[in-house]
Amino acid sequence: MLTSILNVFKQNGVLKIASDKNVFEGLSEEKQKKYRKDTINRYGKKSFKKASKKVNKLNKEEWDHYQNNLNNLFKKIAISMEINSYDSKKIQKLIVKHFKLIGVLNPTNKRSYIELANLYSEHEDFISFFDNYHEGLADFLSKAMIYFAKNESND
Repeated sequence: MLTSILNVFKQNGVLKIASDKNVFEGLSEEKQKKYRKDTINRYGKKSFKKASKKVNKLNKEEWDHYQNNLNNLFKKIAISMEINSYDSKKIQKLIVKHFKLIGVLNPTNKRSYIELANLYSEHEDFISFFDNYHEGLADFLSKAMIYFAKNESND
């Protein structure tokens, strides 16, 4: 799962997502090993390598476009969560877009999407990242993703 190999940083006040090219840059060796191991344990070495390879093939413009799409989607979900439940049609339409966007760089099925949802709501770095959009977004997004995976035929 691609998103599991991503890290988040702020650049000029804008949230950015870094690929595996520099995801571990600046972290202690211990944290680098921990994140790499966690990702491989959740999704397998094959999936990790496949996603890393695709990300590394992207040029700057393609990567920026992907980041902007993901960032805009998270903003829309954060705004929409104020007046919609995670299982509402509006949120689920946004989750379909998220599912497809994640799948651009690494094929995603129901099981891996639920794993990603769990990662979003359990991992302190993802919780912190999503709190930058809206407090509680990680949990809300996780619930919406799991609902989608269990109620849609997308395998």
